[in-house]
Amino acid sequence: MTAVPSIAASFLTPKAASQKYVTKQTAAKTYLSKSGASKSYLSKSGASNYLTKKAASNIYVAKKTSPLAPVVSIAASNTLFSINSSTAGYIPTAFTSFATKANVSKAIITFAGTASCTNPVKAPTVGQACPINILVDGQPAASKVAFAPATAEGTSKEPAAALVHSIVQTTVLGKGGHTVAIQYQGASGLNFQLKSWNLAVEAYPEVEEDEETTTTTPSSSSPTK
Repeated sequence: MTAVPSIAASFLTPKAASQKYVTKQTAAKTYLSKSGASKSYLSKSGASNYLTKKAASNIYVAKKTSPLAPVVSIAASNTLFSINSSTAGYIPTAFTSFATKANVSKAIITFAGTASCTNPVKAPTVGQACPINILVDGQPAASKVAFAPATAEGTSKEPAAALVHSIVQTTVLGKGGHTVAIQYQGASGLNFQLKSWNLAVEAYPEVEEDEETTTTTPSSSSPTK
């Protein structure tokens, strides 16, 4: 039977069909079904629950510019430290070491302890005290500080009371390892007793800002005639 030419033109040969259409097996490998798409992608209505980059930048701080985590280092002791000397010397174990990763960190150093400072011979003057100093990497963070004012020695039955004293010092640290230590500066004729103490260092790294780069465009000059 011979097909009418006009009717035969409505059909495709297998070769022509393969150029316009794909098989179901090939489509399954290349395209997603509606159920598959819903598992991997959001519909426009679902996407409305999320922020655009511009909206997020107006609400949140980028991680690059957010504050870095502070570095904290502590030390403490309840071993009695007793001395009568005018020469400076370190308080045993009163130090702490740590490292900062930022190029610049602001540090707060706090030293507190239960101490007494007495004159065993006579009543102390107003200006007498037992001083200490905070050393950062072996260098004084500031001048010596009168940690405990001098009082009378008292008696064996009623000795001088040990009171709580504290000092706070701020400094700026660079990148790398650091050691903070406490040194008794010495005081002539005074007995210094430190019954317990604690040392805490809090270093707050500063966020490093990217250097702004400016692009200069060479000026064009009109050729001279």
